[in-house]
Amino acid sequence: MLIDEQTIKDLEFDVIRSRLAEQCKSEKAKINASRIKPFSSLENVRKEFDVLHEIQTIYKDEEISFPHSSSGDIDHALKVLRVENGVLTLEELIRVFKLCLGTDTLVKFAKKNKGKYPKIWESCEHINRVQDIIKLVRSVLNKHLEIDDKASSELDAIRKQLKSVKIEIDKNFNRVLRQYKKEDILDATEETFLDNRRLLVVVSAHKRKVQGKVHGVSGKGNFSYVEPGVNLNLNKQFDKLIIEEANEIFKILREITLLLRLEKSNLKAFERLLIRFDLFNAKIQFSDSYKGSIPKMNNELNMYWEEAFHPILLLKNREIDESTVAQNFHLHKNQRFLVISGPNAGGKSITLKTVGLLQLMFQSGLPVPVKAISEFCWFDTVLSDIGDNQSIENQLSTYSYRLSRMKLFLDEINERSLVLMDEFGSGSDPELGGALAEVFYEELYERNCFAVINTHYTNIKILTSKKKEAVNAFMLFDTKKLKPLYRLSIGQPGSSFTFEVARLNGISDDLIKRAQNKVSDLKINLDNLSLSLQKEKSKFNKANKLQNKATQESRKLIKQYDNKLKDLYEKSNQQHRHFEQQSKFLKVGKRIFDLIKRHRLDETNKELNEAVKKFVAIEKKRALQVKQAPVLDGKLKAPKIQKPVVKEILPKDFEEEEKVKSVQPMNVKVGLRVRIPGYTKTGVIQSIRGSHVEVLVGNFIVTIKIADLSEVEG
Repeated sequence: MLIDEQTIKDLEFDVIRSRLAEQCKSEKAKINASRIKPFSSLENVRKEFDVLHEIQTIYKDEEISFPHSSSGDIDHALKVLRVENGVLTLEELIRVFKLCLGTDTLVKFAKKNKGKYPKIWESCEHINRVQDIIKLVRSVLNKHLEIDDKASSELDAIRKQLKSVKIEIDKNFNRVLRQYKKEDILDATEETFLDNRRLLVVVSAHKRKVQGKVHGVSGKGNFSYVEPGVNLNLNKQFDKLIIEEANEIFKILREITLLLRLEKSNLKAFERLLIRFDLFNAKIQFSDSYKGSIPKMNNELNMYWEEAFHPILLLKNREIDESTVAQNFHLHKNQRFLVISGPNAGGKSITLKTVGLLQLMFQSGLPVPVKAISEFCWFDTVLSDIGDNQSIENQLSTYSYRLSRMKLFLDEINERSLVLMDEFGSGSDPELGGALAEVFYEELYERNCFAVINTHYTNIKILTSKKKEAVNAFMLFDTKKLKPLYRLSIGQPGSSFTFEVARLNGISDDLIKRAQNKVSDLKINLDNLSLSLQKEKSKFNKANKLQNKATQESRKLIKQYDNKLKDLYEKSNQQHRHFEQQSKFLKVGKRIFDLIKRHRLDETNKELNEAVKKFVAIEKKRALQVKQAPVLDGKLKAPKIQKPVVKEILPKDFEEEEKVKSVQPMNVKVGLRVRIPGYTKTGVIQSIRGSHVEVLVGNFIVTIKIADLSEVEG
């Protein structure tokens, strides 16, 4: 992929690198972050985002913690391992050991969770022999990361002797100390240390009273530092043992270095792995600061971005508690040139930079501040021409610089190129520069590349309106408050609001009027037309928003209605099945009761049993003849149905269909057709029992209070 340093500088990608590096733990990861660049293909970007997505998921899961092992610098250790007779120091060995421990923790986590997070495991599965190397180093290091006594039998013996001699030295010193303390010839500090020796602090006037070797005196000569004579030989023996210990440790380090030299390539792999995951973690943490997301990707040339923010602007505005306006972009093969016009300081440049910066971030494997529904594509080339890049050293004017950039564009671009140009055609005579800009525009257009261009030139806006695969856009401006809104509107060119911005910045009306008189009527009319179109589009957008809101509310209400209707259907079916079952039970029970009543005077139950058997046989035969015989459902209950609450009077059309009036107790009679509240079907009174009646509704009987009934006329 082609992206030059000038483009990185123009788009402030170096600021992104710097902020990313701040999130890294290890120095090498910081260096890699400060040099991060776009990947070589979309497939590599996809692989990077696959791992980042899994790490991001882990970060959001409160029940699992992702290991964040950083890699210490083992470059010098690796250099030592490359030298045939080189020997690692203890500090270098400890660095190697910590690297192995961090690698082991990460690999174990990845292996344990490979089913749920396969991409993390894929990044780690090539690592091997880490446990063997840890075991090797642990054979010579103790838990305090010091050479262990058991690293060799010789070292163990030496340290035992050192311990024994040290005990004897301390025993002698404490005895002498007590003696001279009684004689009151010591200073209040009593003792000091010099070259690992305990020395008595003796008042110089009494130093001849102390047997031993004087190692020095205080600054003013008032005190002398004396090594007790009883410890002279013991201290010499102790020093000799210290040297022997150091020689034995060197011997152990030399042997472990020889073994680690064989693992040099593995150690490099461990370091690369931890640096890579340090950078992964940094990307996730940095993206959290600007609410970055992992977008969708496509192999087609289709850019669809929703609510895209410029991350640096977003972070800066957050620091001063200012809001940031998001932009929407949609570029594709049939709309690949976006030409933005509008007032100065209206947000054109930052909008253009947002496109370029987010594209670089995406192709570098960084989450981008857009909605997750957004889609990104791949460009082989991203080049920019932004800002004033005069060079005194190279005697390069603004216009010369722009021409050199244009030549680069024409040499390098193709259909998979994204070109970003700010103040297109500026830096020269407006009329001549505009003409040359128009020629460059057409040449770029013919190369089938993608471009985002900022301009004030009318001829470029007109040319854009004539091109099938190009579209004008403008930055919205509040003409009433005379301030920019920083929102991009695609579909038509915009006014530069030259005189409005001048008035906003305190230029007097008299000067503005004089300037307007110097401009041709055609230009003024064109600018006014553009202004009126902006106003009309603004009104249309507001109306469109209201319409969309109303549509969403309607869909929401329709969904609620459908859910309620579905619930009512389910309750209706359950109620019907319940009462059908109850009616069946009542009929069967009544037949059994009639049989018992008929045979109640019999001396035995023989005839009754025969009658019951006969009845059961008949019912069984009926059940077998039915394709779907009713099944007893003991759990089936009547659903709870609320009484309907009438909130408004029904139209007369509905009243005429069925005239209903309340039934008075005196009018109740068997055979009367009535309506039960909450039921769609009418019923017929079967029997009257005081204040209640039995009503036959369909195939089942319902018992209800008379006061709750309504008579159906007609």
